[in-house]
Amino acid sequence: VRNSIAVNNPQKAGGAANAPDLETLRGQIMSARTAQSRMVTREDVLARIFTMPATFGRVFRAAIAENPVNPQATTLYILTRDRAGKVDIAPDTLKKNLSKYLNEFRLISDAYDILDAQIINFGVKYEAVVAQNANKQQVALNINNKIAEVLQTKYFQIDQPLIIDDITTAILAQDFVIALSDLRVFPLTGNREGREYSSSSFPFERSTKKGMIFGPPGAMFELKFPEHDIIGNTV
Repeated sequence: VRNSIAVNNPQKAGGAANAPDLETLRGQIMSARTAQSRMVTREDVLARIFTMPATFGRVFRAAIAENPVNPQATTLYILTRDRAGKVDIAPDTLKKNLSKYLNEFRLISDAYDILDAQIINFGVKYEAVVAQNANKQQVALNINNKIAEVLQTKYFQIDQPLIIDDITTAILAQDFVIALSDLRVFPLTGNREGREYSSSSFPFERSTKKGMIFGPPGAMFELKFPEHDIIGNTV
């Protein structure tokens, strides 16, 4: 009988995750250290979310914000990851499990609206001036690798701005780089050459203040495909 059983899953699986790495644990320690047995403070809520048993699913990123529509409720933005480790929208099953889990610890007067956070995919395009004796292709490769390292998803949180100076520093710190003549950060949406990006976007240029790009409330930046989304030119 066992050999004759077949299973068809019409919807993709989601909400699972591997064991957290050191950077992820480091980001969760502060909330866990000050957490109480009940959800009283913001840190209590986040600690409960990230310590939810893995059998119910795994939340990758979470953020708390005021609810502009209902002052009696708190908005809870969450994101998960897919099998490839890319940021993804949490499935409804995970949201339901999280709601039931948090209900055991919340105060009677508290209410939470669990919403999907927006995923803002972006690309980086630059032009760097290098020394005459430099191997331009190798310098561009080194720059691309460094940008990809600096902009890893594990360093981003929901509602965290994208700091342009981090990219500038990564480029100028490479050997043989003399100057940075052009740098542009731009949104990526839809399907591009078989690569699927988020549908969320907003005007990057109008949202840049003091060298930082601020996304809409409840949004997280992700450099989804570094090997394709970083476009460099060395002259």
